[in-house]
Amino acid sequence: MNAYSRPQLVSHGQLKQADEVRRKVEQDIAFLCDRIATLEAQSRPNRPVIDTYRTMLESRQSVLKWLQDGELRHQAPRARAL
Repeated sequence: MNAYSRPQLVSHGQLKQADEVRRKVEQDIAFLCDRIATLEAQSRPNRPVIDTYRTMLESRQSVLKWLQDGELRHQAPRARAL
């Protein structure tokens, strides 16, 4: 079982186990970066595959940014309404 297959990742509009999801996304990013570098180092790089991995990488990076932004907002003190 992985972070995505656990039940109740979202409950009442809140992302549960966000740390596990963030770690999985970070692992995906590391894998994709390594895979892209490996493919580009080949004598005849497969451009369509590399482009697909780059698109996947950009998506994972966006998700990670979204998760990190949510963590910062969740941790930031809230101002009181006057």
